[in-house]
Amino acid sequence: MNLVRIFLLLSALAAFSFGASSSMENLLFNGRWAHDNGVSRASAPAASITFNAKASKIMFTVEGLSRWRLDRDGKQIEQFEVDSKEAHAVKVQDDGAFHKYRFIKISESGVPEIKFYGISVDGEFGEAPKPSSRRIEFIGDSFTAGYGCEGSSAEDAPEFDKTNASKSYAYLLASGFNADYQVNAYSGRGLVRNYDNMIPEWTYERLYDYTVMGSVTSYPSPERWDFEKFHPHVIVIFEGINDFQGNPPYADKGNFKKSYVNLINKLRKVHPGVKFLLVSTKVWPNDDLAPTIKSIYDDQVAAGYKDLEYKHVLTSNVGLHGHPDTHSQEELARTLRPIIARLGRWLSR
Repeated sequence: MNLVRIFLLLSALAAFSFGASSSMENLLFNGRWAHDNGVSRASAPAASITFNAKASKIMFTVEGLSRWRLDRDGKQIEQFEVDSKEAHAVKVQDDGAFHKYRFIKISESGVPEIKFYGISVDGEFGEAPKPSSRRIEFIGDSFTAGYGCEGSSAEDAPEFDKTNASKSYAYLLASGFNADYQVNAYSGRGLVRNYDNMIPEWTYERLYDYTVMGSVTSYPSPERWDFEKFHPHVIVIFEGINDFQGNPPYADKGNFKKSYVNLINKLRKVHPGVKFLLVSTKVWPNDDLAPTIKSIYDDQVAAGYKDLEYKHVLTSNVGLHGHPDTHSQEELARTLRPIIARLGRWLSR
């Protein structure tokens, strides 16, 4: 994973009188991040920053409507929300020892991107956490992003408050395997046709090539993702729900299959030796997704490929707007875990 020098604003340092600010030696980023001019930008759900520190107070400077979770040694200690550019301080227990912290973007809805300016502590930073020997990427939509998973009913809005990417099956699996990860999920987007044909020119097929997918229309020359920065061992593709759901017309199955196979072949080329898990589920009203994905898998096997597996899943969509709730996300993680472990040859944590 890339480590990058991040400087905290001098005004924020003066206001809080913290003793140490983060630098390139301290931070480990997960997810797609664009780093330029001392600012890091992201839109991906579950994008995170991990660091070791000894402190009683930690301050994060972030801009953009978003919700965040802070973990210490793998356990959540706080959640908070930011909007305009602000420095948010979190008190932690100082026992004189270094602890591993992870700062996780749990929201997806809201502004197209967030801007991260830095971290400071009233103690000291340790060495950056070492990158994991396991790497996994998730490609998907709202199911993968954890959209509305904390909702208790279909109308338990707003989605900004009910979405929690850290409770999605994707983050649960990455965390459970102690793997570095990317959750490249975008609600409402289909591979070749978006839900209800919204923003038809910006389907997932096109968005996938960009670092900060949510802000591609905000910059004259948005940054394209450099695939050399992250080579996953396993890629989980759970894409296509929006292609075949909502109001018609739905995606042309032939075009969908062609684009899906093109994506697989592209990923094989940029990530030699990668393994794939193709996932499908039931969609309404025609339930076209599952047989289409299964036929893609069968064609791949018939062509001699041995680098992929297929799994059809059923979820209890009792969260917001008919999405999986946290219990269903957990069940989905349990269902996929042994398949991913087999593909990655990850037999233990």
